[in-house]
Amino acid sequence: MKKTMDKLKSRIKISKRFTIFLFVLTLVGVIAGSLFITILSSSDKALVKDYLGQYIEITKSGKVNYASVFINSFMSSGLSALVIWLLGISIVGIPVILFLFFCKVFTLGFSVGSILFTYQLKGLLLSLVYVFPHQVINLFAFGLLMVYALSVSVKMISAVFKKKAIDFKSIMGRYSLVLGITMGLFLLNSLYETFVMPQVLKWILSFIK
Repeated sequence: MKKTMDKLKSRIKISKRFTIFLFVLTLVGVIAGSLFITILSSSDKALVKDYLGQYIEITKSGKVNYASVFINSFMSSGLSALVIWLLGISIVGIPVILFLFFCKVFTLGFSVGSILFTYQLKGLLLSLVYVFPHQVINLFAFGLLMVYALSVSVKMISAVFKKKAIDFKSIMGRYSLVLGITMGLFLLNSLYETFVMPQVLKWILSFIK
């Protein structure tokens, strides 16, 4: 019983460390991404403005290619999750996993920063629509997968280099379940992003012309 409790405490301690580390990494990535727009050249800023303007116009006109948006949204998140999951069972996957996660949060920060830079005060409301709730859920899903991926990777390293015995079947069972939950969240998010967010955004735009 004592041995089981010690293992449980050790697992919680490791997960807590990973969670705190990912929270700090998320904060740094979002801030860095949101400030990145300010150091772009004038031509690059103009390109960002044009892209956002085109997206807003397409949304307002209702000419959204729903099938394309859904496929791109789900495939992007799903493939990233699958890559992270596979890297979790490798020995050299930790740096790549952290880099992929940082790219995700950096991109989110850059998107929010670009909206605020382009639309200023009006951008506050647009960025809230862009972030809540699906981007928050997306980050939670990636964060959950990341914690497990890093934990599994550390266990694999311990098994190889420290010759520690691990219950591989049990670990992979939990790890696969986390991947399934993550994919389910991504599916719901993609449905929201495709069919609900454009309507909400269109409604918001009608008030902030």
